[in-house]
Amino acid sequence: MTSSFSWVVPCALAVCFARAAASPPPAAAEPSGAPAALHADAEFLVPPQGGAFEVPVHAGAVCILSFAEPLNHKALASSPDFEVRSWGDDGIAIRAVGAAAKATTLAVATSSGAVKVNVTLTVVGSETPAYTFVRFKGVSAEEAFAAQLAVELARSLAPIRAELARVQQEVDRRIRERADGLIAERLLKRNESTNLVSHERNNDHVIVHVTRALLLGDDGYLVFEIENRSSGPFRLASVRVTAGDLDVSGPARLATQAVDRDPRLIGVVAAGATARGIVVVRSVNQILRKRLAVTIAGPAGAGAIRLDRGIVLR
Repeated sequence: MTSSFSWVVPCALAVCFARAAASPPPAAAEPSGAPAALHADAEFLVPPQGGAFEVPVHAGAVCILSFAEPLNHKALASSPDFEVRSWGDDGIAIRAVGAAAKATTLAVATSSGAVKVNVTLTVVGSETPAYTFVRFKGVSAEEAFAAQLAVELARSLAPIRAELARVQQEVDRRIRERADGLIAERLLKRNESTNLVSHERNNDHVIVHVTRALLLGDDGYLVFEIENRSSGPFRLASVRVTAGDLDVSGPARLATQAVDRDPRLIGVVAAGATARGIVVVRSVNQILRKRLAVTIAGPAGAGAIRLDRGIVLR
């Protein structure tokens, strides 16, 4: 660290510029949910007319103020509570002399005059994020305005996003609570299980087994397995349950390890694999003791398999 700069330190100096930048973003460098970094660097964009910036530091820690070109060898500081030294031709090293150091303003300009800043240095507690390296970059007025607008917009949206996250958590909790309550009510109303034996296959050597029926309240559930003995994956797109001409199908799910991002599919059964599935049967009171048919098919009805023997809810 050198001391070639000539620093003027009038204790009561008041240097005012248009305020163009703001306090540090403690969590900007950290992912959402991670603790804020206690030491961080930043880049401030300086418009042609210059700008004022706040730089919080920790007592005893050195912070480097870096510029893209050599600095004017005269600068002004409002207090001797900070050590100020040159750091090469284009930088300044500052350090608070103690935790009780008063806020200090530092006026600096590059030798060309393209970048002029008034920096407010403040000492913050060790638990508060602070800067250790700050870059000042000269930009057009439009670029500086856009950057400042983005900062202010992010700051304004932060509490809104936090509130939205809280509301979403509350909505999710209420949905889960309501779903659990409905299941409990259905279990109290009716909870019966019946073993079924129904098997069919298609010409691609895909076999479907309907193995069990569950009655839960006013709805039923059919448990099935898809055994894929073919050489390629079986893409399940639909599961239809009918009682004569009446379609009583509800949602269907398939438990499988295969990965498929197509939202039109219920799931994929890899070649040589077996996957278990379940389909909801609506309004079971209308179809009790009636013969049901289950049709399982791929996209556009490809590889359809129809089971219509031995499937009766009682």
